[in-house]
Amino acid sequence: MKLKTFIAMLSILLVLTGCSAAAGNLNNSELADNDKVIPVYLELENTVVTDQTVPLKFTIKNNTQNAYFYGLMFTLLHYDGAKWVEVEMKEEMAFIMIAYVLNPGEIIDGGLDLSFYYNTLPKGLYRYEKKMMSEHGDVIAFGQFNIE
Repeated sequence: MKLKTFIAMLSILLVLTGCSAAAGNLNNSELADNDKVIPVYLELENTVVTDQTVPLKFTIKNNTQNAYFYGLMFTLLHYDGAKWVEVEMKEEMAFIMIAYVLNPGEIIDGGLDLSFYYNTLPKGLYRYEKKMMSEHGDVIAFGQFNIE
């Protein structure tokens, strides 16, 4: 029974991933620039990090009437003064391909232990991103923080 459920969830995730190219990719900044409501909002508890061993806590809220699927994967970007550059993890990481569901109006809490995934990060502006997938199109939920 568990295997069937896992296979079904994995199939849904793969189908939604395949549909994402056709649906187009939006991110929160593009939506905000167009004066539209941010469909999936990610808020960081702290926007200033002074101790990288303390997990970075966040909340994600689904502001739509559609369910979104997401996984454990994320992207961390560093602003180099001109553009956002993806930060490499300290070693090759593999994420379990589990699809979680964020239902309409639902709010979830999570955390990111920077010291688990990365060597000591230099001071600067960072952006934490999570891809949220839906049959109505994908969005990137993100939050920005500074390391001091």
